[in-house]
Amino acid sequence: MPYSLARHPFPPAERRLVLGERTVLAQAGSDAAVTDSYVRLRLVEAAPGELAGFVAPGGGDHVTVAVGSADGGDVVVDDVDSSRAEFRTETVVDHSVDEGWIDLDVFVHGESGAELGVIGAWAARAPLGSPAVMRGPKGSVVLSGAPREVVLAGDDSALPAVRRYLRMLGPSITGYLLLETRFDLAALSIEPPAGLSVSILTPDVDGPSAALVDALQALPAPTDPLERFFFACGEQSIVAPGRALLAEWGIDVERAVLKGYWKR
Repeated sequence: MPYSLARHPFPPAERRLVLGERTVLAQAGSDAAVTDSYVRLRLVEAAPGELAGFVAPGGGDHVTVAVGSADGGDVVVDDVDSSRAEFRTETVVDHSVDEGWIDLDVFVHGESGAELGVIGAWAARAPLGSPAVMRGPKGSVVLSGAPREVVLAGDDSALPAVRRYLRMLGPSITGYLLLETRFDLAALSIEPPAGLSVSILTPDVDGPSAALVDALQALPAPTDPLERFFFACGEQSIVAPGRALLAEWGIDVERAVLKGYWKR
């Protein structure tokens, strides 16, 4: 029986959390300077019951997180629809409602002490106990069944979702894994099964996700379009050629996961 994808909406939810643990998983850059890193943040309940009802059953389920200053300042939010804080989207790595925590792997840009972006400095340097506000997930895309083959493609921003999909799909899957990254996969606990053909592509600052698009277009067409599961996420420019490729292969876009996680 072919695999299926089901989309489930969830009611809005806002939760107050604090930074409980920080682990630097991997770093990338030159010998002279580390320019990027992946940091695992464990956010824990600010009060018992904050995570009650939280679910994230899909491989790419994500939440939005607002934080204060890197010195641990407060987070000021107004209501579920508006906020004086900026929210950053992060993929759920793991969580335990019973124990009251959620893990997020945050891709931090920039050298130590000069991190870029909304959450970078906070992820790298905020004191333990610093407050955060989390919203979502708004919904979930749940994969059922066992596809005969898979295509998993992503850049650095997609690595947490790729890891979750690999874990959910299991060790017997076959197909293709295309990653545009400078990070060490083992450090990020990404262990491709033996049945996957793995391609590690060099990121191009001037053409993000271009190498992914080229590699995807070079793949052979599926023997049975209903049995190829397709996940491709990266910079926004991956979406249009990804849709064209799905049409060429005869795969309904509703049976695939194709997103621009960020825009240059």
